[in-house]
Amino acid sequence: MAEEMVSVILPVYNEEKVLRKSVDRIRSMLKEMPYDFEIIISEDGSTDKTAEIAKSMRGENITVLNNEKRKGKGAAIKTASAYAKGNIVVFMDADLASHPAHMEKLVKMLESGAAIVIASRYHKDSRARRTLFRYVASRSFNFLVQSLLGSKLSDHQCGFKAFRKDLVLPLINQIEEKRWFWDTEFLVSAQRSGLEVVEIPIEWSEAPDSKFRLLEDTYHMACSLVSFKFKNR
Repeated sequence: MAEEMVSVILPVYNEEKVLRKSVDRIRSMLKEMPYDFEIIISEDGSTDKTAEIAKSMRGENITVLNNEKRKGKGAAIKTASAYAKGNIVVFMDADLASHPAHMEKLVKMLESGAAIVIASRYHKDSRARRTLFRYVASRSFNFLVQSLLGSKLSDHQCGFKAFRKDLVLPLINQIEEKRWFWDTEFLVSAQRSGLEVVEIPIEWSEAPDSKFRLLEDTYHMACSLVSFKFKNR
């Protein structure tokens, strides 16, 4: 009998090209692990056929949550986290930029006592491929989070994280951010609350159809970082 149930959350927006293949791949991997599991597709007001495809996949081990209008990645994760049946919750990007084979390691680290386990593209043992421009932007953002917010982590935005629901859901319910800065607010708040956050290496490749708009979303995150700093001094 499985010791834990694992809930895997996929926050999705306009992922019609990859959703079915990604879910099939994740489900196949979960079936090889010694846990009961569920996959929660948290669809965030997509304008393509993502919602239709997601609904067609609803069934054994797969649940679909829908927002009529886009609220943001953070909001999609928050809603699905409250709904999750498992105490071990994993969330990951549907484009599978993070190799899903690392999922079992995330779960094992939680079973060993960590409250939150995150994949880091900047761990010394990681293998990450991305454009130079995005690398510089990401490194700069993480440096600012460390310098201005006191974080001890190397990577706040990698879309592959796991947590124990019983320990972390109260914190998630307090997070105000709904968009891309959600991950950073989540991790900084967790550290300030005394929760143990562990980083593991990852194999990661930048997705060609990433929904992250470099200039617009980087500006939003910079503004969110400054706002968070002044509200939580």
